[in-house]
Amino acid sequence: MDVNIMGFSDLFWIGMVAFAACFGFGLYMVITKKPGIVRGVKASDDYKDKEKFASKGGVLLMCLAGACLAMVGLSFVNTLVSNIFGLAAFMVFAFFWKKMHDEYGPK
Repeated sequence: MDVNIMGFSDLFWIGMVAFAACFGFGLYMVITKKPGIVRGVKASDDYKDKEKFASKGGVLLMCLAGACLAMVGLSFVNTLVSNIFGLAAFMVFAFFWKKMHDEYGPK
């Protein structure tokens, strides 16, 4: 069953909110070179390389934001394909985030 709100798929709204959050947080991290918005403002500053963590993490978040936009587009074609694409994109994101976290993250 495909539920629509004002003619748009529910995934449209979820995808747009996810896009805005991921893109905003990612852009913040890239510009300020601070990972605080993801790890918490009072998180430990004992990073292997704090600036690289923030810049690479920000780029990863912006890539996830792009995947959210692709998911929004797919939601108009087929919601099942959109869900599968979203889950696959999140798993790829999680893999690269873990790799980046191990390389540059807290000691």
